[in-house]
Amino acid sequence: MLDTRKTPGRSSPRARPAERIFGYSESEVQGKKVNMLMAEPYASEHDHYIKHYETTGEKRAIGRVRTVAGKRKNGDIFPIELSVAQVAFGEKVNYAAFIRDISEKAKLESQMLENSRLATIGATAAKLAHEIGNPLNGMYISAQLLERYLKKEGSLPDRKISSTFQSIVGELKRLNSLLAEFRSFYRSDHYDFQPVLLATVAEEVLALQRAQYINRGILVEQKIPANLPPVMADSDKLKQVFLNLCKNAAEAMWDGGKLTIRASKGSQDAIVEVSDTGGGIPDGIDIWAPFTTTKRRGTGLGLMIARQIVADHRGTITYASEPRTGTTFRLTLPLSSSRSI
Repeated sequence: MLDTRKTPGRSSPRARPAERIFGYSESEVQGKKVNMLMAEPYASEHDHYIKHYETTGEKRAIGRVRTVAGKRKNGDIFPIELSVAQVAFGEKVNYAAFIRDISEKAKLESQMLENSRLATIGATAAKLAHEIGNPLNGMYISAQLLERYLKKEGSLPDRKISSTFQSIVGELKRLNSLLAEFRSFYRSDHYDFQPVLLATVAEEVLALQRAQYINRGILVEQKIPANLPPVMADSDKLKQVFLNLCKNAAEAMWDGGKLTIRASKGSQDAIVEVSDTGGGIPDGIDIWAPFTTTKRRGTGLGLMIARQIVADHRGTITYASEPRTGTTFRLTLPLSSSRSI
């Protein structure tokens, strides 16, 4: 049970941090079991653990600091550091829990791990491009020269050999394109951070793809408020992110659909959502991993590059997807008034 004694008419000072963390008022939890603040499997195991401890004296959590999952009033699950102590009041045995919300700490650790992962991929990409790029480029140029020579001399081989030769040239071209994407990922490009209006970026990107949307029967809707403050960004790099997300969205809607770009203002960030009504992203796929793609064509590097660009802007990119319903990518980008680079 929770010890929720309070001063009549107002929340006690010790209750206010808990109210902020969990979203409940003190009156809502008074007399209730602490299980209501726990996520599974901790909520179901709690009573058994207490009974086991009081029967055997075996400690599993008491006196230790553990990282577990808490549950807010709105259902959100979040990480907490929990320390439980036994407190005796007369003949009763009660327990006091010391809780610290470590959501931001966990988020920072996750970002550090992701940055380390991206750095490793970048180093691998640099080595791969260096070791393979030059000989591959030489092979491609030689194949093009050979093709021109054969055409000039009028000694083109038969259709089967010609088809095979064209396949070789096509594959060499594809590999060169793949290496070019690798280079754009690992290369330490200069960023020109300036206040940028998201509506302008979206309009320019959509203009590039408008003919394709019309041909595919895709309706485009842009919902970016005219009074949305600018973000601090490199306009060209941000266009690359928007173009990649919109291109992926269009390719997910082969039979037509709706592409929506919306934006809103957060406390210190602009929030951008790019949504489609395609088939969704299958479960179990790490879309951020290199060479991972659900498209009929593609290198599987576009989203990885987009994520790197967003990270370089000190922003975040996440997604939510439902089968046969669609996918929404969500970006947060610092407002120009909230940071200086």
